[in-house]
Amino acid sequence: MKKEADSMGLPNTAAFQDEFTRSLLDSPEEVEEGHYLFESKTLGYSMLWPKNAVTDGPPFYQRTKDSFEKIIFYDRNEKENYDYSFSTTYSTYGESAIDSSLGILSDSVRYDGEYKKIETNKTHIYFAMSEKVFKDSIAYFFFGYITSKENQKGLEYIFSAECLDNTKSNCNIDIKKEEKKALHYMKSVEFSTDE
Repeated sequence: MKKEADSMGLPNTAAFQDEFTRSLLDSPEEVEEGHYLFESKTLGYSMLWPKNAVTDGPPFYQRTKDSFEKIIFYDRNEKENYDYSFSTTYSTYGESAIDSSLGILSDSVRYDGEYKKIETNKTHIYFAMSEKVFKDSIAYFFFGYITSKENQKGLEYIFSAECLDNTKSNCNIDIKKEEKKALHYMKSVEFSTDE
């Protein structure tokens, strides 16, 4: 973390109040409302990080030099009654291994269906969604595999949304809103170009 951030008052957000999460973020300045920029230590990619999302150390954070990085992070709020979970896995296989990457992703979320291919200026996003009904709640999953058009870099991205307590009146997950949010996160992923 940049030294000047150590000396100034840190933002009163979960991400910067948590020591391990703070060590992953470069700057306490928000890059868009409610979000910091996470720049991977692999130097391979960057993405938005919600200001109230935190991660614990290993095994929730794993990195192998500059070719692999997995992060599981979450944003939970008991008062607002929501639980957002994120899981990202970076690798240097990209488009060349898209079929096996989608197979692994489908297995991990128990999905048996097609992916919609979305194109941005610099990436392809293979996107799908599903829901899981538990005994007393429903979790909505939005997931995708993002590949760079410029090199063999890829990022598996899984975002889930559910209420912490389904019996409370403020349990109101809006699927369309959450899908839009998930796609925004995926579209915000930027891969570095190989020098």
